[in-house]
Amino acid sequence: MTRDTPSDHEHGSISRRTFLGAGRVVLAGGVMVGAGAMPAAGSVPGGMFPRPPRSDDRIQRYRTLGRTGWQVSDLAVGTSRLRESSIIRYAFDKGINYIDTAEGYGNGQTEKAIGEALQRLDRSKVFVNTKLRAGPDDTESTIVQRARASLERLQTDYLDAFGMHGPSTVEALHHAGFHAAVARLKAEGRVRFTCLSNHGGQGDGMADVLCAAAADGRFDLMLLVYNFLNHDDADRILAACKSNSVGTTAMKTAPGVLRADAVDPDILTEAQEQYVARMTRRGLTRERAIQQLRSRAQRQQEMYERTRPFVERYGIQSEEQLRLGSIHWAIQNPDMHSACVSMPDFAMVDKVVALSGTELTPVEEDVLGAYGSALSDQYCRHGCTACAEHCPTGVPVSTIMRYAYYYEGQGREKDAMARYARLNGVDGSACADCSAPCAGACPFGVDVQPQMLQAHALLTLA
Repeated sequence: MTRDTPSDHEHGSISRRTFLGAGRVVLAGGVMVGAGAMPAAGSVPGGMFPRPPRSDDRIQRYRTLGRTGWQVSDLAVGTSRLRESSIIRYAFDKGINYIDTAEGYGNGQTEKAIGEALQRLDRSKVFVNTKLRAGPDDTESTIVQRARASLERLQTDYLDAFGMHGPSTVEALHHAGFHAAVARLKAEGRVRFTCLSNHGGQGDGMADVLCAAAADGRFDLMLLVYNFLNHDDADRILAACKSNSVGTTAMKTAPGVLRADAVDPDILTEAQEQYVARMTRRGLTRERAIQQLRSRAQRQQEMYERTRPFVERYGIQSEEQLRLGSIHWAIQNPDMHSACVSMPDFAMVDKVVALSGTELTPVEEDVLGAYGSALSDQYCRHGCTACAEHCPTGVPVSTIMRYAYYYEGQGREKDAMARYARLNGVDGSACADCSAPCAGACPFGVDVQPQMLQAHALLTLA
């Protein structure tokens, strides 16, 4: 059912002043600016994200979400970190009418927060989709039960879209229990459309899975990884979606890298001491473990130096500016109907909404191009498996780096560590004593072994 551009509403209106301070401060994530390279604020005119958001900013662009016919805002609320219902109400008041969530976010607490917000909004003007992981033991009955539990938490009679969360193979798209459940829920009026998400890294790969889903005919919209450093597979998927009238939503719009602290062997940080202790228990000398830390820090310092000229030239003040530039890049493509962005507080809603309907400036294009060149060999692309065949122990490199991104780029420390623990030892610890046959296997020049060792140190406590 097609919706008109959202109109102003009274019963759902929420004042930013009323809830100021309710949301926590957003963590800088996704991209990194060289330490010590920041000029004074305002020293360079026309820099990244040149105008500050205004309190009266609203969404300026709506696009048709494939064959659903829905006119959705070009920016959607991603809810993996959402716990405050007031954020949803505030975003809706700004014109955002698309909410993406999942059963597993916050163990159901996210859906509950959205449900609280929906009671104060015009439900007919909000597109809500939720997803679940359909396992091999799931049946029509179990999936229907789980969908109804989501409906109860969301306090709504229907879902605009219901779907698969991260199917890793083309075969998984044909899950008989899932499709039987969807048919039943649609017949009951509980589900309108079918969606899925995929960020690759395991199984058949994002492009193969999502292109197959686009051709399948049973999936009406999808979420896919898309950013200025990682879009080759996405471009292929977008073409398949356009040919099959499938709606598209970008996620992980900002590339991310792991931070490496400077290394002083006499005054190691707590995390560095943990890393050294772990490596010495596995047979390395303390000197060798510290040298590994130094090598990683040196490579990142070299990256900082490569970024310094354009950081100074454009007066970039924070990592957040680059993150916003990355989001801005993602919404330029008319074949990408919306970009799903985590908005943990009111300030981030304001900053993201200010991008809607605006064009990427030449300055932003220059900055992203230059930054991309500097960052390329530090960024493990979500979904890429080029190094996998070179690993003798089957370490899921892309998946581990995604968990590290959740930890550092999205502030999801506990969730990232829990996911990493579920790898049950098939993780970065295997890289400690490995001869690194993966060296040189990354087509983008990422040095895989030290990335894995640092991610392992980040995602474990002992």
